[in-house]
Amino acid sequence: MPRRTFITEEKRLPGHKPMKDRLTLALCANASGDCKIKPLLMYHSENPRAFKGQRILKEKLQVMWRANAKAWVTRNFFTEWVNLCFGPAVKKYLAEKNLPMKCLLVLDNAPGHPPGLEEDNLVEFRFIMVLYFPPSTTPLLQPMDQQIISNFKTLYTKHLFKKCFDVTDSINLTLREFWKEHFKILTIYEKSGH
Repeated sequence: MPRRTFITEEKRLPGHKPMKDRLTLALCANASGDCKIKPLLMYHSENPRAFKGQRILKEKLQVMWRANAKAWVTRNFFTEWVNLCFGPAVKKYLAEKNLPMKCLLVLDNAPGHPPGLEEDNLVEFRFIMVLYFPPSTTPLLQPMDQQIISNFKTLYTKHLFKKCFDVTDSINLTLREFWKEHFKILTIYEKSGH
């Protein structure tokens, strides 16, 4: 949730622990925006409680679902994402557009972006070159930081509040009750239609 909403008052609700749910979503696209790559989603649980009793195949999600205790992107998960999602999607895109098999993956110096990533690529993805930005230049140079991530967060927040208002209006709940009792990672999954 955005930090500047009254819902953050949930920290002071009697008998209610504040939500500690967090996730990391790694987004990727080409410069023209017509090749969107399946995002890497890091969550703190491999099998969330909200998914129990549901028929959810994480392989069929529109994200590559991985988990660790802090929901951080690790070097191993990032390398796996490059070889299972990024590489195949780029190779398919280049073939469909009859473009040469050349790709430049632009990364910041986040801890999850391993140096020497090119050596960890599968042989079929050795056409992918990696460029790392110098430290402290990401907000200025990284294309994903030039409104793409901001736009995604804005659309997500808009979608979230629409869901909140739809539910609270139709079943006469307060926003706090919705947040406390009805909003889970499964809510996001169901609303996205996957």
